[in-house]
Amino acid sequence: MEDEGDGNVLPRRGKKMEVLQWNCLAPAVQVKLLFLLDIGDMTSHDIDHQDDLTSAPTKARDAFLSVLQDRQHRFVCVTDILKARVKHLQEYPFISLAAGTLANDLSVRKDDEDLLTLVHVCRHLGVECSHLEEKTKNVQKKLSLTEEEIEGNLLIYAENLRMLRLCDALTDRQVMQLFGLTVENNVLNEFVDTHLKVSADKLEQTKGLKEALFFYLIRTLELNNKLNRIYTSKLKALLEKLQSQTESDAERRVLSEAISSMDDYPAGERPAGLCVVFCVTRGRKGAEAEIEKVKHAFGKSLGYTVQIEENPDKEKLEECLRLLRKPKYKYYDSIVYWFMSHGSEETMELADGYRIERKAIIHEFSILDHFRKKPKIFFMTQCQGNSTIRLRRKRSAMLVTMDSHFKGNVSYSEVTEDHLNITAVYYQMDRLVASATLPRQYAFRHPDGGSMYVDIVCRLMEQHRGHNITQVLERVTNTMHQILFSCKNKFDGEAKQACCYESTLQKTFRVP
Repeated sequence: MEDEGDGNVLPRRGKKMEVLQWNCLAPAVQVKLLFLLDIGDMTSHDIDHQDDLTSAPTKARDAFLSVLQDRQHRFVCVTDILKARVKHLQEYPFISLAAGTLANDLSVRKDDEDLLTLVHVCRHLGVECSHLEEKTKNVQKKLSLTEEEIEGNLLIYAENLRMLRLCDALTDRQVMQLFGLTVENNVLNEFVDTHLKVSADKLEQTKGLKEALFFYLIRTLELNNKLNRIYTSKLKALLEKLQSQTESDAERRVLSEAISSMDDYPAGERPAGLCVVFCVTRGRKGAEAEIEKVKHAFGKSLGYTVQIEENPDKEKLEECLRLLRKPKYKYYDSIVYWFMSHGSEETMELADGYRIERKAIIHEFSILDHFRKKPKIFFMTQCQGNSTIRLRRKRSAMLVTMDSHFKGNVSYSEVTEDHLNITAVYYQMDRLVASATLPRQYAFRHPDGGSMYVDIVCRLMEQHRGHNITQVLERVTNTMHQILFSCKNKFDGEAKQACCYESTLQKTFRVP
């Protein structure tokens, strides 16, 4: 292999360089590979590349359909599309600009992203990928990927991985039944080829045919805006009907798990998401301990990429907003923000003394395009006022400091298909804002260990991995409200703290 030093791979004269060993790739693996390379939900992409993005998943869907329509069920079309795409990724000119600059971020093209997705998908499927190493390294550098991001499966779409797991869990017969239920569905049957003739015997005998049928169905639903990463009700209804027709207890359990997973946000493996911590340590004793707890809980235990911004000022917040628009962050499946500082019900105080509105912060960090249709979790630890929940009876308290039924028949409305839309999603959706205290009240902080709220959130998150985050936060609220606090220089006697959260999450977000 010759390398010009810019990441471009050139073939040796007279010698063909194979990136993938096509003769060794089973049809089922080729179908999975082609499916995982793209995403069918066009509304999750940048508008700039809309035309280019639509064609790839459409071609993949048509390739799957060609396999199903061919009497001999040959996979030639799937192989040809894969070869053409790999060849293009091998030969497209790599453009390199100064690292860390806006120009470099703007120079990231879809080919760069597709190259890394190919490499990550091959690794996930156990497929050997050769002759792209140098170019891959240059693209990784261009996207400013960390070692953790390189080693994980960051650049594979989580919604695709969820459908891959579902396909692997279903039997040949179940996939055929699922397609049959789609044909019977008055809303969905107009989008699929209702004349497909694929026998159960053929599906069992021809390796890869199950995958072709399943991914044809999924991609078709996505391309016609009947399925995406958060709106899965139509696929869930098909699975529920399939379960009702299933007699095997083992198969019913598999379907039950699949149906339940449709209520969750899709998630990859590692990294689990991005966690950004803004912590003012000046004038806040114990703040360093807060940082260490979040780093341990979210970084080491939950598998998040953790970024610490200590003593942030207004300029640092604006810089972080710019950085979160970098192309690589579109592949993260969730983002968690921690804002640790003094504050009030309406503002939080930055390291330079500047007071910024809480609503403005939440707004600016919610509106980022890369995290649309994805969970955005905010933890706000500052006070929201100077009131306390006072107790009349004196008990042993923790010494802390301040951070500042309807009877009869009911008729329900029926929403018709014409009135449904799953493409337009308001930026404030899929967001959870958790506050350490109620409005107009103090948030307490231990001078050595920092915020008790931070401590309890981190501890319970670690203890309840895989649980619904709102259930964990209910436990946080319960635990927090059992603790007695006292602060002699602020008030006499004891007080309690009540934390709270507000949510527009549309699906279940499970703690990784």
